[in-house]
Amino acid sequence: MAGFDELLPGEADGQDQRLTRDLHRMYHIDTQTAERLARVRQHLLTNRDGSVNDYESTQQLNMTPNTQPARINNRNVKLVRSTVPWEGSWQRRLSMVAAVLFATLLVGSLLLVLSRAHQSSLGGQGNTLHSSKLTGGFGSMFSLHMIDATTGWALSGQGVLRTTDGGLHWQNVSPSNISLTRESIAEFRTATLAWVGIQQTNAATAQVLRTTDGGKSWQQTAIQAPFLRQITFIDAQHGWILSSWRPTGGAAEAVSVVRTTDGGKTWQSVSQALFADTTPPGHLPYGGQKSGIHFLNASTGWVTGTVTVPHLAWLYITHDGGSTWNQQTLPMPSGVPSAQLSIMSPTFFSATDGILPVTFSDTATVSSIATDIYVTHDGGATWQNTTPVPAVLSTIDFLDMQHGWATDGTVLYSTSNGGQHWTKLSPNTSFKQVTFLNFVSSTAGLAISQQGNSSSFLLKTADGGQTWTPIS
Repeated sequence: MAGFDELLPGEADGQDQRLTRDLHRMYHIDTQTAERLARVRQHLLTNRDGSVNDYESTQQLNMTPNTQPARINNRNVKLVRSTVPWEGSWQRRLSMVAAVLFATLLVGSLLLVLSRAHQSSLGGQGNTLHSSKLTGGFGSMFSLHMIDATTGWALSGQGVLRTTDGGLHWQNVSPSNISLTRESIAEFRTATLAWVGIQQTNAATAQVLRTTDGGKSWQQTAIQAPFLRQITFIDAQHGWILSSWRPTGGAAEAVSVVRTTDGGKTWQSVSQALFADTTPPGHLPYGGQKSGIHFLNASTGWVTGTVTVPHLAWLYITHDGGSTWNQQTLPMPSGVPSAQLSIMSPTFFSATDGILPVTFSDTATVSSIATDIYVTHDGGATWQNTTPVPAVLSTIDFLDMQHGWATDGTVLYSTSNGGQHWTKLSPNTSFKQVTFLNFVSSTAGLAISQQGNSSSFLLKTADGGQTWTPIS
């Protein structure tokens, strides 16, 4: 390649343009910053009477691959009146342009980075927002909730994740000082509104994070809740948390129900199931393993669980926001032998219509033998069984009262009539070790395939679950 001094004027112009394009690719700036930099550049190039100035450096800037420039200030450079005609050295002219453009773009990029770091503070508490796209898998993804076909949330070992392109890319929007585990709980209500409960290590408290701007900022509240079970909100203000006083369930456990009426800023205990041989009227019993909580409105809600007594439904309902509780009964489906009932939290699709998943286990072997979807059309006052699925189901997802999917991790079942009839699907080999399902339409859905304790993959389907492909 010819030396820079040997370039002809036309060739030098081309070199100048290529250099300018390369610098723009290296340093991306927004329109407002570009306008400010243009004014700085014009000030450097033009003096008060409009004559052209020559930009000379009093010190040489080392730019080796293993070093980065230190802070640049005006003591490193000076402006000198040019004594060389414009038709003079092309080397001097291009050196001037390159130096000015490099310095202004570098300073502008630094200002932009500092501005974005300031804007991403955590609720004014000084915690910066950790934001990055995940590559090479999703680490350990625990759960996900798509708001629509493009926007969704997820919990993973990396933190709280958010997507705006249907799951192709995920951004970590959680504060940089939190650590999530499989015991973390979340309620993702809208594209911008979410709450996350995080268990504290060796502490009797938990942290509840809340965001109203899609994870750009978070506020934290400490609550007296040693081990979190589930969180539920009915709107932006009213929410409940079920927590236990032991890390894992058992034949009996003490639990607490706490409630917020201001969006999670403050929480109050409204009910407790304490150590007692007998349960006082209106209280949750100490006996039984508790599984979850869900509210339909500000007054009506349920706490669910399981007990070793055959045919006994551990299902309690409240009509006063969680202060008093009464047990509900469930009809047993035909053909199911004496079994233990494990009841999951209900899901409602309107003020009257909802579903209640129930798993039946053999009382002798304590192994699951079937799963039934109970339905209600009167706001949960009564529940009716449908057709049981003869499988140990690891996850169930319903799009509405008619369309639902369930899997044992390998085999996928689907229904289009509210659980009255189930179709056994045989997905391709990508569908394995599935721990979570989330459909956004009757054809499109996502699934978490857990490959180990620290690795998982996201699968997608566009044909109702017949075929699945990994999102890489």
